[in-house]
Amino acid sequence: MKTIVSFFGLCILISGACTDRDVLDRKPGVSLPRVNNLVLEETGEKSVLLRWEIPSNLPAEIVQPVNVFIQVSQIASPTSAVPVFSIMLPDAPSEFSYEVPETGKTYHITVKLNGKTKNTDRNYSSDIYSEGQTVVYSPE
Repeated sequence: MKTIVSFFGLCILISGACTDRDVLDRKPGVSLPRVNNLVLEETGEKSVLLRWEIPSNLPAEIVQPVNVFIQVSQIASPTSAVPVFSIMLPDAPSEFSYEVPETGKTYHITVKLNGKTKNTDRNYSSDIYSEGQTVVYSPE
C-alpha cells in the first residue's frame, strides 16, 4: 500500500512540475514597449544624468502621457542587489538627474514605462509596466 501511495505522489509531483510555458507567456491584455536608447552620463563626482526615448508606438488603450519608473539598486555581491531608490516620474519625461549615494559602489539603474489602461477589467490590473532597460554605474 505504501508503494502505491508513493507512486501516485511521485506522479503528481512530476505532472505538477511540467507546465506549458506558452500559457504563461500568453498574458491577455495590453503591454507597453521598453524605453529606447537609455544612456547614462556622469555629470559630476556623484551626479549622473539618465536619458532615454519613449517609443512612438504606444498602444491606444493606454492613458497618455505615460509615467516613467526608475529604480536604483546597489550591487552587494555577484548574486545580490539591494534597492536603494525608486521614483515614479509623471508626464513622460525623457531624462532624470540622480546623485548616487556612495561613489565607490556599483549600481544598476532600471528605467520602465508605466501606464494605466483606459478600459478596466476587475480580473486584471489596469496598472501596466514595460520591461526594464538597465544601465550600470560603476566607479572607475
